[in-house]
Amino acid sequence: MKDDRCIICGEKKNGLSVREDYMIQAIRWFKKNVTKNERGYALVVCKSCYPKYAKARKKFENRQLLYLILGVVFAAVLVYASVDKPLAILYGMLVILFMFLLSLLTYMPELEVPIAAGGAKGPAEQEKAS
Repeated sequence: MKDDRCIICGEKKNGLSVREDYMIQAIRWFKKNVTKNERGYALVVCKSCYPKYAKARKKFENRQLLYLILGVVFAAVLVYASVDKPLAILYGMLVILFMFLLSLLTYMPELEVPIAAGGAKGPAEQEKAS
């Protein structure tokens, strides 16, 4: 059985499950195959850390959008100002990829629990709805 670990405080606590996305899978693969230090914890966000998590997740989503928009703008200017269009398009795509990778510096995974359309709910409200 896997222990539940909060991704914010690192304590063994019960909480809302974290979605296993490509980043979590890549980190788990790296820890298993490269560092040989896989622990196999089930990742959660505990009730007391949920406000910190929500703030960090919103920051990640906003930065990701901002960096992608900046990457597209830089790529468009590069293509517009360049004489060699195919090479400029290639460099533009590399700029967009680089900006996307920069956004991953503030990565915060998504939760398994869907957030209601009426606004973000905290763990207490989500348990009442269950």
